Amino acid sequence: MGLEMTDETADTPGGFTKKRYTPRSLLTGTSRFAHNLPALVRAKRADRVSDQFAEKIMLAVTAVNECQYCTRYHTDLAQETGVDQATIDRILENDVDAAVDDEERTALLFAQAYAEADEDPSPDAVAELRETYGPETAADVLAFVRAIYFGNLLGNSYDALKFGVRRRTRRARRCLRRGAESAQRAVERLRERCPV
Repeated sequence: MGLEMTDETADTPGGFTKKRYTPRSLLTGTSRFAHNLPALVRAKRADRVSDQFAEKIMLAVTAVNECQYCTRYHTDLAQETGVDQATIDRILENDVDAAVDDEERTALLFAQAYAEADEDPSPDAVAELRETYGPETAADVLAFVRAIYFGNLLGNSYDALKFGVRRRTRRARRCLRRGAESAQRAVERLRERCPV
């Protein structure tokens, strides 16, 4: 996918470390999202994946990518569909085995693997998804996973941008403060040399 780190948000101490888009990878991600949109609409209409199950899938991807906006939004939606808080917490802690039953486990594990592999799950993971749910439901699960992955990285990209702006602003303020202090010291030295 080409998720690159930019200089101001590189994975360094104090840097922004969540997965996000660069300007170049955002174009690719947006194109993938647009390509996935018809599949997502079909998945919603087909109703092979219940709203409750879809929200669990969304939370499983979000747990890996750690998007604060998607976490809040899909936690609320999951609760509205009847998912209890303990299940939500387990999913967000990446404890899928304890969170769901066998019927949903394969989809949530696939969702996590998809996010961990930056949209490139292993052929075995894809095959297991299809074998467990059949090709149509597997395609629906994949549509939900792709959609939330895009949303996660978009949210994280926004946070990375804010982080970079705040970092630059702090840096600029420090420079201005040092400059003002240097100017003040220079004026004081001049006053000592040339008292008026």
